[in-house]
Amino acid sequence: MAARKYDYIIIYSILFASILSIAVLVRLLVISELQMDEFSGLVAFVIVCLLLGAAYLSFQSIIDVWLLPVIERTVRKKYPQIECEPEVEPIGPMPNGEISVPNYDEYKQTAQQKIQQEQAEVLENVLTYTVQELALYLTESELQQLCEHIRFFQYATENEYKQIKIPIAVDATLKSIDLMHFGWNIGNQFKKTGIETATFVKRVFAERLKESEISTIKRKLRAEGTCIIKIKEKL
Repeated sequence: MAARKYDYIIIYSILFASILSIAVLVRLLVISELQMDEFSGLVAFVIVCLLLGAAYLSFQSIIDVWLLPVIERTVRKKYPQIECEPEVEPIGPMPNGEISVPNYDEYKQTAQQKIQQEQAEVLENVLTYTVQELALYLTESELQQLCEHIRFFQYATENEYKQIKIPIAVDATLKSIDLMHFGWNIGNQFKKTGIETATFVKRVFAERLKESEISTIKRKLRAEGTCIIKIKEKL
């Protein structure tokens, strides 16, 4: 579409330049050869521009309305094997009044597969981050259990977090602020709300955060302070 637009600009620029050139020559002729004043030259310039523009429009109309149909009919008669491009029929209503959408199931399945793939990639990134960030502060079994909780966290709702029955014990080196930062980092990747993330963190690290209310955890998810685990917008 852009190429055709530029083609039209070039064509009309050449046309207007030609008309203006002819009109300028006529104006000079009127002033120099016919010994008329500047105003007469200007009138001649305007009249020539109008006449040439009208002539071009008339010629184009004759070609579009009369000449092209005659050429098309002649070509079809002489070369009947040449077929015109078939017209694309618009989507019409079904007999029962419903709209027919071609390949609906195929497009829907493709969209669902794309979403599932994106979610799988997000989960993989979160699990990789978890292992790298907490390997020094959790035993192998605790780390594996935490990864299972995170897989559950990705799709679970706030009310379903009660199903988390096995809390994770962490090294004393990590403070409450570290666990809150960790929770925000992974919750942000899953597009979780603050209350959802706070509830999850409270259930998973129940022993370490037993003195903290969910509302307090939510408020301090991104709190500043001395910490080991930093806030990360992207993992």
